[in-house]
Amino acid sequence: MKKTDRAGKNIRLGLIRCDTHGYWYGPFLAPCDPLLLEKHDHEVHHYFSKIAHADQLRVQPVSGFELVKVWDADPVRAANFAKTFLGTAQVCTSLKEMAKDIDAAFIADCGGDGADHVQLARPFLERGIPTYVDKPFANNLQDARILLNLAKKHRTSVMSASLLEHLPVVKRFRARFEEIAPVGLVVAKGLSGYGLAGIIHGIGLARGLLGDGVEWVQAMGESELAPNATPENNRSYVKWKYGKRFVAPTFLHMHYRTGQEGLVINTSSDIFPDECWFYASAFSKRGAIHSPPMGDPEFLAGGEVIVRLFKQMVLTGKPTVPYESLLEKIAIVEAGRLAQKRGGPVHLKELLN
Repeated sequence: MKKTDRAGKNIRLGLIRCDTHGYWYGPFLAPCDPLLLEKHDHEVHHYFSKIAHADQLRVQPVSGFELVKVWDADPVRAANFAKTFLGTAQVCTSLKEMAKDIDAAFIADCGGDGADHVQLARPFLERGIPTYVDKPFANNLQDARILLNLAKKHRTSVMSASLLEHLPVVKRFRARFEEIAPVGLVVAKGLSGYGLAGIIHGIGLARGLLGDGVEWVQAMGESELAPNATPENNRSYVKWKYGKRFVAPTFLHMHYRTGQEGLVINTSSDIFPDECWFYASAFSKRGAIHSPPMGDPEFLAGGEVIVRLFKQMVLTGKPTVPYESLLEKIAIVEAGRLAQKRGGPVHLKELLN
């Protein structure tokens, strides 16, 4: 892997896709104008700003980055994003232009299914530029392999993560497993109605508590676990709740080689559509323990962890999330899709060998 020599210098960063996740990670990557943040993404500002001071944020940028370029398919959105982050970044009209004279690339993705991630990441990986790819890392196992092979071929590194894998509150809950050890089952409340972008969070939460090592997967129900199946394409399963569409839940069961089990229940998000909350419970013969809420307010701490891991990857040239782990997560998605079709368990070795 290439090691980026930035001793004493800021990492020249390019941010791709100026959506809500671009705005969400932005304050960890560069200084911004809080009032412009409120204007251009009120939801992000709501969680990042101080209650009594709309012009002050609760977080500080992680040192060492300089936002020098931004790109979005909507040039107006890209221009607004650049203004929000003090107007110092160049608004690029193409990914090719973006890939020049930067040290690292950050690809944001608020609600996508990862289908365009190879297209977005390729120009940077082919130039040996360390790249962060927002969740889901890829839409399918083939694309995940392409991204990893590009990074290896061009001697650079790539990273992806779900906030649910890196929340301090998740780690604190995991430390409580000793109260009822040995834990045999973890049940994670995920969310549906947001496509693979949402479902990957539930998988990330279960894996944040149980780790890697899934042997086989079962799944039942109909949801956007299927490729590109938006609510509009799943009309027979679309229901209405609180004035919004959602898709009937999928139950994803992950069996570990250790004998442990992870069950992700992908429910509708919440009764309040602007908020996002996750929960988990752990069970053993000795009893059960239940997590506190893990939602938007807690996500701030996880976002900082991810940006620091990204910075470490850029400076060292070494992956901070093992590639085998990235591949296993997408293999779980792929196995879930197959399991829904077959009506029975699918072993990951069938897909990974």
